[in-house]
Amino acid sequence: MIEFKKMIDTEKHLWCREAALVRVAGGRGALTSAWYEETDDYTVKSHLLLNGKPIEQGEYPECPTCCALFARGYGTEKTDCEELKMIRDKINSDYTDFRTALQNIEPILDLLDDGYYVVADAKLYPTDGSGRFFMNVPNKLSDIDAARDQYYNHELLNIAEGFPAYIYPTQSNSALNVNQAGFYIDKIDKDNAPRAVAYYDYGFVCALLDGHHKAYAAAMKGCTLSALVIIPLTCIGKDWRTQEEHVCFADITLPLSDIDGFESRKKIKNQAVDFEEYHNEPISEEDLKLGSYPTADELAGLYSAEVENIDFTPEIVEKWIKSSDSDNHERLRCALRFYAKQLPEQAYMIAKTIVSLSGGLPDYEELIVLSYKVIVNHKCEEAEQIVLDYIVDHDSKSAAWEICNLYWD
Repeated sequence: MIEFKKMIDTEKHLWCREAALVRVAGGRGALTSAWYEETDDYTVKSHLLLNGKPIEQGEYPECPTCCALFARGYGTEKTDCEELKMIRDKINSDYTDFRTALQNIEPILDLLDDGYYVVADAKLYPTDGSGRFFMNVPNKLSDIDAARDQYYNHELLNIAEGFPAYIYPTQSNSALNVNQAGFYIDKIDKDNAPRAVAYYDYGFVCALLDGHHKAYAAAMKGCTLSALVIIPLTCIGKDWRTQEEHVCFADITLPLSDIDGFESRKKIKNQAVDFEEYHNEPISEEDLKLGSYPTADELAGLYSAEVENIDFTPEIVEKWIKSSDSDNHERLRCALRFYAKQLPEQAYMIAKTIVSLSGGLPDYEELIVLSYKVIVNHKCEEAEQIVLDYIVDHDSKSAAWEICNLYWD
């Protein structure tokens, strides 16, 4: 039985549109994370199991800012999951509303262990967080930069808490039909785009349960992948100021009073799951717009700098660039790196405001160079004039000289 508990306020969570708290009672436990005892190197081993077969493997460090290791398991096409087949016609149709979407994926929710989950209509990036198409990750255990429970910003001495952002494959590359992905091309960037289905795993990474063809179409468009993400309850904590207890579903925090009992993820002692490795032929990335997506470092930088909700204006940029607080300059760098890929017009406004002040600035070379990189990629008459002015006023030893000369390449 799936019990709808309440809608969640997502105003502070820019990665999702809507979210709801649900409770699973009488779940089959066929889609579950099996955690094993800690090893000598202070890691915890895990499998994400579907019908008893691993569709993803992981080794998770005790250090929350260290990256986990992930490896592919059996493809979902080998799990004989009738529930995935049952929902495909509904979720492959145009999205109508969130409550209907929740009802459509109830067969998948019934596969879960009993307990509380958040289901979110999220915007995911079809990469691994390092600029690689998500299906081109290695089969063997490998570092995934986005798989960090907390991403640390060394400049600001601040962290970003993990939330659903990037995806990891649960099907073999041979199961991807590029022509089939073309079915979604004209609709994948619309608000009513058919949703994928994912399970939040760790850090900024979700396991994509269904929607690999949709993800390919999104990568061709350079847009986000709209997905219904199932987020298990990840921890319990206490606010150090109010001493009120709360529970967390990734970075969504709810009062403990919303939960009729807390159960952490299961650790199953000494259970081994056989795994058969298979070769995955890499998928060509030639036609994919992977440069449109922020890396995990850029995305986490935006959140650790706490500028994701700031409405940047030239006045704010000028105030920050003239500030004696170096943290404000790092916040501008984080915003530039992120917006250059997600909101180029916003990045251009920030960059041209910075360089317009550069004549009176002290040595903020890194920020100025980054600004010219943004301007060079913004082809318009104004940008060309800004680049020409720099070349006229500087020589070949200047920091942004080579960058500006790339404008006409």
